[in-house]
Amino acid sequence: MTAIAGTAVRLFTERGFHGTPTSLIAREAGVSNGTLFHYFPTKEELINFAYYEIKGRMAEEIGGEVDAERANKENMQRIWRNAVLWGVEHPDDYLFVRQFCSSPFIKKLPPEEILKGAPAAFEVLAETIGNSCLKDMAIEVAFSVICSPIDAVVGSIINSDGNLDRDRLIDASFEIMWRGLTGE
Repeated sequence: MTAIAGTAVRLFTERGFHGTPTSLIAREAGVSNGTLFHYFPTKEELINFAYYEIKGRMAEEIGGEVDAERANKENMQRIWRNAVLWGVEHPDDYLFVRQFCSSPFIKKLPPEEILKGAPAAFEVLAETIGNSCLKDMAIEVAFSVICSPIDAVVGSIINSDGNLDRDRLIDASFEIMWRGLTGE
């Protein structure tokens, strides 16, 4: 199943959801159409499976360094850095998630579901939002406001061909986001 999903993710990022027939996914994965449909009766189920699988791995990596003993800002900075580096180090998965999130026909997950594999990271984000200018917004909106600059940084690094000072960009972008949210 994972091999089929991995092949599908690569093809979806290259060709889009609608431009990737299941027959191509099966052929590229080295399985028959029947095998693909045995595991994934519809293309949408395959897309959702891939999304949940990627989101689980992503949440673990992003929230892996949260420590209750650290200040919220320091934890938030670690989450920020981990999120950017995850996107840079897993470009197909990153591009797939972005494509999924802008797809109108696939059900999206709320932030607490996205980070259920990393509850400490969700708590840090919720605390940050609760103490920021976003405190009166729906969590989904606040989460999007925080994630959009991460997308911009990941895209810049991926497209730079190594010509950016990655660490400096990650640190500077975090400081801009943090000051914008908290005024600190």
